[in-house]
Amino acid sequence: MASNYQFGYDDERFESIVDQNFHCLICYNVLKDPVMCRRNQHYFCHGCITEHLRTNSHTCPTCADELSVETLAEVPRIVKNYLDERKILCDHYDRGCRELVQLQNLKRHVAECGFTPVVCGNQGCGETISKRDRTYHESELCQFRKLKCHNCGEISTMMGGMETKIANLDTKMAHTDTKLKNMDTRITNIDTKQENMNTKQENMNAKQENMNTKIENLQANVEAKFEAMNNEVRGMKMSLNEVKDGFDNLKEAVLDKIESKERKQEEITRDVSGTASGGRENQHIFVAGGAGRKSVEIFNYRQRLWSLLKPMPVKRYEASSFLYNNHATVAGGWCAGAAVDNMIRIRMNINPIPDLSINWSDFAAKLPAKMQAHSSVVYKDSLLVTGGYHANQFSFSDCIHEVQLKPPYTVKLVSKMPEPRVHHSTVLCDASIVIVGGKKSWYSKDNLSSVLSYDIKKNECQQLPALPYPVSNMATVEWAENVVIIGGVDKDGEVLANVIIYNIKTGNSHMLPSMLHKRRGGMAVVIENTIVVLGGRDERGHGLKSVEGFNFERFSWQELPDMKEDRYLPTGVVI
Repeated sequence: MASNYQFGYDDERFESIVDQNFHCLICYNVLKDPVMCRRNQHYFCHGCITEHLRTNSHTCPTCADELSVETLAEVPRIVKNYLDERKILCDHYDRGCRELVQLQNLKRHVAECGFTPVVCGNQGCGETISKRDRTYHESELCQFRKLKCHNCGEISTMMGGMETKIANLDTKMAHTDTKLKNMDTRITNIDTKQENMNTKQENMNAKQENMNTKIENLQANVEAKFEAMNNEVRGMKMSLNEVKDGFDNLKEAVLDKIESKERKQEEITRDVSGTASGGRENQHIFVAGGAGRKSVEIFNYRQRLWSLLKPMPVKRYEASSFLYNNHATVAGGWCAGAAVDNMIRIRMNINPIPDLSINWSDFAAKLPAKMQAHSSVVYKDSLLVTGGYHANQFSFSDCIHEVQLKPPYTVKLVSKMPEPRVHHSTVLCDASIVIVGGKKSWYSKDNLSSVLSYDIKKNECQQLPALPYPVSNMATVEWAENVVIIGGVDKDGEVLANVIIYNIKTGNSHMLPSMLHKRRGGMAVVIENTIVVLGGRDERGHGLKSVEGFNFERFSWQELPDMKEDRYLPTGVVI
């Protein structure tokens, strides 16, 4: 039987994401009491590598170099310092402790924690309770607690007096027996009278049965008349419904014609505007938040100029964003140490430069749950939200929800995906949303290569041909009938510079030129004839503020001006 030993720390216990470089190469958790092989410096939990060397060959499981418990080396001080400074939940968080402490102080906190499980000291109990509740449980709640006798002498005196009173009661009981015999005689007389009353009651019951029969006949007549009336009412309702259906069909046809006419008018207006000015109006890229960031920037693409807008109220990342009614709206994400379901927005006033004085405000609509690492797109007056981590249920979501962006702001589950996913991407193509990649947990080994298409009108979700490799934390944009997948992390945790173009109709894909920088957790938009990618983290875990663009005419990447701050897992839209 395998011996028990301590694995590393679960990622979910930490306040913020711990870099993959500080995870054990055996249990894949955050390092606990870290050691390393001396030659190639591969990091392991002390318990994990000791168990490996006890039950397997005396070699490093990663590089196969000769290794023993005696030749294990301490990790560099910078690794221990990094881990010691991470904030982690108490070992007893599942018992109710919500204390966040630095890892270096965890043992001291656990030794003093009031939620430490202890066994009741009362003989015969054995119940496990929290240390802070032990005294109260043992003295007040436990059914096996020892009870102290107070005023025992007074009780003895009272017992003596009670014995005298009981003797007197015996005498009185004898007198009572005599009285009871007299009562029996009287009861016999009452029984005789009761029999006479029963005879009268039987006569009354017969009369009551006759009355019930008459009432039933009358009720049957009334019900028959009501049924006839109900049939008439149902016929009237059916006639009214037919009239209403005809009116609704007419209304829908008229609205469709109006909408079609408005779309044609917009196309004519755009064509005339484009001909007169030589192209579209100047566009801007709106970028918000990121890990440790509440700042907001906007990029004037024509002038190649970044400007800061009013920051969000608190730091926010792993959120989604969209443009609706000339407001840039940020939805959900990780905020101030917890996932949130709220939405905040800021009005986009660019005439021709952005108004930097406009403040953020709350939006009445809310996400289906407190969630992060989800993805969303706007379709007409609805926000379609896919996947994400549901903090309410501590689970990874496989749901597709529709959130109304107009009153009453209802939320509806419209479909489910074959598997849950986070850190995936979603693009809108006509009346369908294409859901790409992601992963089923927080770990890259659970990356997905699957591609789904959800038809909004038909409410159908179907599987498309898979990507060439599983990928998560990538950026995506829609280009004609294609999805361009940019960077991300593969299932081995390697950060990528790869760029794939995937055809939605055929499921075929091929490689485009790689980016100038490897990126994960960045974002991308299409502006004019260029795909613009910004932010994220590189292969060394460094935050990036660099920006680069891919032009399909030149078929190459080029550097663009840096953002003012590096941003990992930000969100943004084209304005």
